[in-house]
Amino acid sequence: MEAHIFAEDSKTTAEEKELQLKDYYQGLFETVSDLHDELSKSTDANLHILSEEFGVAHSTEYLSSLEGAKQSPVGFDGMVKQGQSELLNTATEADVMVILLSASVFDQVVQPQWREIANSAKPGSIWCLSAAESSLDSIDVELLESKECTVIIYPRVGVARIGADTRDRLLSMVKDQSEE
Repeated sequence: MEAHIFAEDSKTTAEEKELQLKDYYQGLFETVSDLHDELSKSTDANLHILSEEFGVAHSTEYLSSLEGAKQSPVGFDGMVKQGQSELLNTATEADVMVILLSASVFDQVVQPQWREIANSAKPGSIWCLSAAESSLDSIDVELLESKECTVIIYPRVGVARIGADTRDRLLSMVKDQSEE
């Protein structure tokens, strides 16, 4: 099973630069990193980190190698463009898709191409969408449900990227599906 998580970076970071990005970003990002670790127990989990500095980077990349290799900062528009491309490319292969984005990023990365993303989704896949309620209301989740996808919605209130109940429900569904 293949899982993909899309989340934004964190302003809170470790002092050490020789860390993988999933360990470099801290603070509230730790809930995302922990979710990635949990999903890795039953899937091939991939964490895509959106940032205005690097665009889209992967959790296993090292900060030190990114700083030397990429043209940075890419800016908001560069991050959006890379995020749209990566999201669309992974939708076709993901058994589990987790999107944990702020309203401003969700509205630019996900919403404009939602129909195309949903049409590309793997039938029967699990989707967890976390964003502001207004952002979630702007997309038609029935497009996924018509493909027999399971859709878990977490309307973000405040800074939490995913609620504990939503996280537990997602992990339980993934575990059950991986054991089938």
